[in-house]
Amino acid sequence: MKTLASAAVVLVAFAGPVRATQVYSGCSTPSPIPGRTWFVDPVNGKSPASGGNGSLISPWNSLNGIISGQWGTQGFSVPGYTRPLLSSVPYFHKVNGGNVSVADQVGSPPVKPGDAIMLMSGNYGDIVLGNYNLSTINSDFVTVQAVLGQTPVFSTLAVARTNKWVFNGIKVESLLGTNGNNNPLVGVSDQGASYPTTDIILENMLISSADTAAGWSQSQWLAQARYGYFVYGTPGNGANGVPYTSCVSLSGSHIENVRSAVFLGGNNSLFTNNTVDHFGDDGIDYAANNLSITHNTIRDNLGLGDGNHEDAMQGQIGPLAPGVAYNTFSNILIDSNLILRQTDPNLAFPTYLQGIDAFDENWSNMTVTNNIIVTSACWGIALSSIHNSVVAGNTVVEDGLVSTPGCVAVLFVGGATHEGPDSSNTVVQNNLSSRLAIDNRGIGITANHNVAMCCNPPEMSWYVNGVVQYFTQPGTYANSNIIDTGGTNAEFDNFNPASMTYNVMLKANAQAVGAGTTGSPTVDVTGFPRTIPYTVGAYSFPL
Repeated sequence: MKTLASAAVVLVAFAGPVRATQVYSGCSTPSPIPGRTWFVDPVNGKSPASGGNGSLISPWNSLNGIISGQWGTQGFSVPGYTRPLLSSVPYFHKVNGGNVSVADQVGSPPVKPGDAIMLMSGNYGDIVLGNYNLSTINSDFVTVQAVLGQTPVFSTLAVARTNKWVFNGIKVESLLGTNGNNNPLVGVSDQGASYPTTDIILENMLISSADTAAGWSQSQWLAQARYGYFVYGTPGNGANGVPYTSCVSLSGSHIENVRSAVFLGGNNSLFTNNTVDHFGDDGIDYAANNLSITHNTIRDNLGLGDGNHEDAMQGQIGPLAPGVAYNTFSNILIDSNLILRQTDPNLAFPTYLQGIDAFDENWSNMTVTNNIIVTSACWGIALSSIHNSVVAGNTVVEDGLVSTPGCVAVLFVGGATHEGPDSSNTVVQNNLSSRLAIDNRGIGITANHNVAMCCNPPEMSWYVNGVVQYFTQPGTYANSNIIDTGGTNAEFDNFNPASMTYNVMLKANAQAVGAGTTGSPTVDVTGFPRTIPYTVGAYSFPL
């Protein structure tokens, strides 16, 4: 039996990587064996001045004393530390009678790029890497990781103007405004071409405003919840994405109890095998070149009454340079994600949730495949100003639990965004959806071998000679597009929104079995090869 990870959350045991380090193709990876290993214990450790030497027996007591970018600011200090212990961190000090902020070997700093810093349980406060007009440049990866069975906690993590870091097994948690800090829980950014940020790897993280938000009112959510994981770099030229923040990855992690959960605004970024749940605004916003968003679960969003347009994944305007009309973002893979609007029967403020969409900017070479979306919304998948792209093998289903007057979760492709040109040269095939709408007035927009499920007419529409045509009766239409006869009950093994049961594997006699064609995608949501009889939707057959 093939299975997709349950919508239920399984928290990561922070014992180390759950899989090999994952980065975007072509980005640097760390050696599996560090140079030296050091230990920090904020509860029982000691400063160097008090005898701490970074060993397991005599750990240091402050991570900021080792790596903080704030060492480059005049007046910054950590009790018992005379300089940062990581040799690559610039710090403010005197050289030949003058003030400088540079990294050097004065005092023989023991920690070097390539080393690992292992953390015991305790609160480490706000961790900041890099400083204004001052880069921390590492020749090799520095790993900051939880000791087996320990739970180190950062209040926030801010990474900028630096390179080659791995954070593994860290809990990042605090309410908005803690320590006077209103930043996202985890933020990655740059300071332009002179101070880029590259090769930042985060694994097995737990990112949340609080362990639980049970009982919070909407006003408490707005006052207390932080943004989650935000990668947001300096704008490019409109065609090269976000070039100065690049090669950032988050994998195997859990983000919960936040406002907007994720922003992917850096080139060559990977976001994979993560769970995002109990979030107040958007799940994942994306706006960069060369993105891979795969195998994530997004579920249980809340309506906070703040006027936000609720989206599981939304293409955004992103960083936009002055004088640039719009960004053209390229090479984006959105594959094998599970989006379930509601699985928690006690969800405080259930609301609609758009699925995967892009209403702004311009998009080239997008691949949107094998995603499962179960929601109440007008848009299940909605992609405009899309070019040279493929939208295939997705399952998009209306759950009918939240009133969205006049709407059924539709799979829509084509047309233009608010700023962009008309869509072109895009294939829509092998999809299974509650409704299918194609704006094929652009050059090369084609739809074939899709199945729309009855019975919420019009189940299908596209343009003929510039005039929209609506199709409402079960049957086979142009290019082997089908309106089925039985809807979800006839297609799926066990689909019952009333009990929040969303098994969208196909029945043996489903019309979706045999309705597909060869080509993209070649595997299904579980990675199983697609063979005869070719199916539509995220699952192949037989099971």
